[in-house]
Amino acid sequence: MNLLTIAQIAAPVLQTIFIVVIGFGYYFSIRATQEMVHEMRTEHTAGGGRPLITVSEDYANLPNMNIIVQNVGQGPAKDITFDFSHPVQSSDGQVLSDLPFFEEGLTSLAPGAKIACYWDTLDNLLPAIKKGEIASDITVTVRYKDLNLKPLEHEWDINPRLYEGIRNVDYNGMTDLVDTLERKIDDGAIRGARER
Repeated sequence: MNLLTIAQIAAPVLQTIFIVVIGFGYYFSIRATQEMVHEMRTEHTAGGGRPLITVSEDYANLPNMNIIVQNVGQGPAKDITFDFSHPVQSSDGQVLSDLPFFEEGLTSLAPGAKIACYWDTLDNLLPAIKKGEIASDITVTVRYKDLNLKPLEHEWDINPRLYEGIRNVDYNGMTDLVDTLERKIDDGAIRGARER
């Protein structure tokens, strides 16, 4: 067999292999695109997106500590349950993790909705944490479903001990002023003043 005969036999075989490889590439890219479109449709029918339920301590109002449950996602959440690694307890003995919305869970939480529950002051919590009367490093496991009943689960850590020694300045007056000005600008009340 000479070189020309081998080349004549190899060329169609290599072309066939090349066509098969290209075909598999197109097939898998089409499948990936279809799955992406299906997921986007699912998120769209779920009310605009997926929910994301967070549980955290509110450090914005130190020395007051709050526990915040919030849906920061784009879609509503259903059948929300909470599991705490340790009880969330205040210095006066009240166990927040035993409250009905933590114990029994929530039926739903809309996007942007939040629940704030007063915990204690940092000045009262820290001595009790140092004595070992109250747990500080608490993990909260949140389980919930989106509108398509897809189960979701996240873990969040609550640790008030980290805020020891923080000096907090109250900027609420300035923040309220900025928020009011932004609303006025959005409403058009200050538009004439800005255009001059």
